[in-house]
Amino acid sequence: MQERESDGGLPSQEWVARFRDSAAAKLREQFASEEDAGSLTSLTVEDREDGVWAIAAFVMRSVQGVTFIRSQRIVPDLSSDWDPDFAAMLFETHLIEWFYVDAKYKTPDPSGTVRN
Repeated sequence: MQERESDGGLPSQEWVARFRDSAAAKLREQFASEEDAGSLTSLTVEDREDGVWAIAAFVMRSVQGVTFIRSQRIVPDLSSDWDPDFAAMLFETHLIEWFYVDAKYKTPDPSGTVRN
């Protein structure tokens, strides 16, 4: 990850750590409360040329044998406009919406995975 600072003064590593901790907690809590009951299997954050991306892998009890992977650009740049806790809340909201509106109806690939 590049060592750049956000406009708000948080070094990028600190921002990513706060985002990852907040997103993981929010997703675990959300999955536990869902009717379909799921669990987060991994959450990674990658710094790419086009921004910072979060990639979450999860499973849902209602769709046995399928792993869902959602990747989303969470920040075009680590600016003061994007608080890590707010970005985590948006990521969680978009992931849950994607599962219920689209992902759970898709046919998994041969490895048993559905990706956005």
